[in-house]
Amino acid sequence: MNGLVIRPAEDDDMDDVASLLLAADDARVLSAERLRHSRRTRLARAKIVDVVAELDGVVVGFGGSGLDLYTSTESAGWASVTVGADRRRRGIGDALGSTVLDHLRAIGVTRATSLMRATEEGERWAQARGWSPVLRAPLIAVDPRLVPEPSPPDGFHCVAMSELTPEDAFEAVREAALDEPSAVPHDDFPFDDFERDWKDLDLDLEASTAVQDDAGRVAAFAFINVVGTRAQHGFTGTARAHRGRGLATAAKRRALRTVAARGVTRVTTSNAEQNAAMRAINRGLGFERIGEHVILGRDLERA
Repeated sequence: MNGLVIRPAEDDDMDDVASLLLAADDARVLSAERLRHSRRTRLARAKIVDVVAELDGVVVGFGGSGLDLYTSTESAGWASVTVGADRRRRGIGDALGSTVLDHLRAIGVTRATSLMRATEEGERWAQARGWSPVLRAPLIAVDPRLVPEPSPPDGFHCVAMSELTPEDAFEAVREAALDEPSAVPHDDFPFDDFERDWKDLDLDLEASTAVQDDAGRVAAFAFINVVGTRAQHGFTGTARAHRGRGLATAAKRRALRTVAARGVTRVTTSNAEQNAAMRAINRGLGFERIGEHVILGRDLERA
């Protein structure tokens, strides 16, 4: 296409990129500042590349890819492509897709996954290019002002994550992550990447909540990102020894009530269909379905 340029992304592009990502999935909660911080702090071993599509000097698309650090599965990676709705069907997605997949081949990836907001148009485009659905997750939302106050059982109490260190929470989060349904087995959970996520600029550590036992050990947790009046749950989970006691519900209630007190009126999240326990918790909190996320996968031939 005349005037189309695919080039490496720069920090100055992130305002446009954030707008593209939010338009493609309005359940997202992110800021341009977060995107810039993420680019500056990414781990070198993740081998991430991000590119933009520029048409006549305007950023109209974004793509990225890299290694999946959360699995011991060899040659596993991820990719994503987003094009502005008014610029689709012009080959821009193909140009971005070719660039990010070529990068994956160059770093030895043979199996890629991609998370997207499920739409008929998007899935049709992806499946025509070799992708297929691997995991689906209902996308849900709640008004946090309607959620009851937390009531943890005897012997447990809620605290803000801001009162803890990454080291305090890591083992409970790692254990829960190993059991979460995923398109690729998440059997690795590196501390340095967890610590990096802890410093995410959109992560609200005051609202994010840990449930501790009387000895101060983290038994359950709920992370939440906040931008303006919108919020999005991050990971929520419970250590194996403490499941079935309402601790994740207590953590989520405190997180939701805290952001509600600051004026947040909508919180979104999604959970894999196989994650029956967390889906039941969210139903009990009043979350209602607003859409679906889907993880797609495809094999790549070696470069």
